[in-house]
Amino acid sequence: MKISKEKFEEIVYKKFLKIPEKIREKIENLEIIIEDKEIPNLLGLYHGVPFPKRKTSYSLILPDRIIIFKQTIERQCKTEEELENLIEKVLLHEIGHYLGLDEISLRKLNL
Repeated sequence: MKISKEKFEEIVYKKFLKIPEKIREKIENLEIIIEDKEIPNLLGLYHGVPFPKRKTSYSLILPDRIIIFKQTIERQCKTEEELENLIEKVLLHEIGHYLGLDEISLRKLNL
């Protein structure tokens, strides 16, 4: 299923706002990027220093990044509902990495 980049970004933003405020309050210096490309077997990627491992002073540092691969996600979905659900899962998974969770912990949470 293919949609415009603008619509995809809207969905990502909507899903981000669904994250409980307690969690969103912990998110700082984080950039979410939509890459309009397909990377086999890679839906999203977190790049940065996980929140729990940061030093007390984390100013003047470039933002951590979550990259979401639009075409890889689109290729796996047949309906807009599937697309929205997968975007939400990928976003939560990568935010989990930002919060310091490893792959095993994320799998236990079904993310």
